[in-house]
Amino acid sequence: MKDIQKKIIFLVLVIGIGLIGCSSKNEKTLENNVVIWLVGSERQAETIRKVSKQFTEETGIKIFCESLSWHEAHTKYLTAIAGGVAPDIGTMGLTWGMEFGKTGALVDLRKEFGEEISTIEKKIFPGILASTRHGDKNYGIPFDFTEQVMYYRTDIIKQPPETWDELLDLLKELKKDNKGMLIDWGSLDWIGFSPFLWQANGTYFNEDYTSVTLATPEATRAITFFSSLYEHGVPKTYIPIEQGLKNGDYPIAIAGSWKIISLLLLAPNIADKWEISMLPQGPSGKRTAFIGGRVLSIFEMSKMKKQSWQFIKFLFKPQVQVEIYKDLFGSATLLEDSYLPPNMDSWGNLPMEDKYKKILEAQAKDAQGPPAVASWDTGKNHINHAIQKIVLKGADPILELKIAQEAIQKEMEK
Repeated sequence: MKDIQKKIIFLVLVIGIGLIGCSSKNEKTLENNVVIWLVGSERQAETIRKVSKQFTEETGIKIFCESLSWHEAHTKYLTAIAGGVAPDIGTMGLTWGMEFGKTGALVDLRKEFGEEISTIEKKIFPGILASTRHGDKNYGIPFDFTEQVMYYRTDIIKQPPETWDELLDLLKELKKDNKGMLIDWGSLDWIGFSPFLWQANGTYFNEDYTSVTLATPEATRAITFFSSLYEHGVPKTYIPIEQGLKNGDYPIAIAGSWKIISLLLLAPNIADKWEISMLPQGPSGKRTAFIGGRVLSIFEMSKMKKQSWQFIKFLFKPQVQVEIYKDLFGSATLLEDSYLPPNMDSWGNLPMEDKYKKILEAQAKDAQGPPAVASWDTGKNHINHAIQKIVLKGADPILELKIAQEAIQKEMEK
């Protein structure tokens, strides 16, 4: 947390008041206006403007939505916090909510809105919800999500693997024909490794996030299995699923849910030759996948907290989430727009093919997001380093996990 505070102080000194005017909107000073920064495409921002018209008609509150690219967003938020010109609402990566919240920049929604947020939380897929909560504090409501699922060519693989053992057996058979498997989202990093850690009943931290728990038999078992996948057909260089599945060289892959749209758009010639399934079951009996996404947070400096909360509740309504989905994922031409709604009540009305919906919904109920730790964006680098040494250089898993654990623990205590 001290590192984040140093960044904010640094930005104030270097950037100064000169940028305050650049980040400010004249409209923000007007009564009953809410400004939201949306990390994503301009098309997504336009969708929010579109659905907000109904909200404005019902409440009289006007919504001004500005898009930010992922590349610039983190720095722009830090700058805005430092300069006192943050928006009322910000969408941001799952880990940013805890990062900014710990500095006091975000409203603790549980403290501010009590029973209302408890009602909303009950409707959210639990895996993504856990990434927004730390103890009794909550700095953001999930806005949308993406998740890992397994893709496979049905003309090459008749049944998807149900267990780790079946997956390894399949890879050995595929290897005989010079075929393999892709880890399209998370190859050689913590995102790709995480499902196997959780499926082995391992964790990154203890329950109260005070201690790192990587130097364990469960984590060792997970990284050993993860490493074995690369020995039996997972390439050590990135190959996109659109290429590997299309040409059949990699007829099975773990990839993000947005790749459904990508494959339909970019590989139409195999549209009837692939399906999705949940990830294989690990030794714990779980099929846990990684889930990512964005949260909606309210900035502490906002003078429109109640109005901002009203709009967040509006966006969380099932019918509104379906409208957002239809406008983006349901007709996506930009892959970055292919998100899924977090409100479980909205899924019954999603205009999605049942064969996709059934798997995506089931996997979302057995998925986890990044740990709700403020230092995670730096801590994860130590895990990536350990993974790459183990997989690429054959380093000792027990030793590397211990080194990573100690490094992350130090990051937490800074």
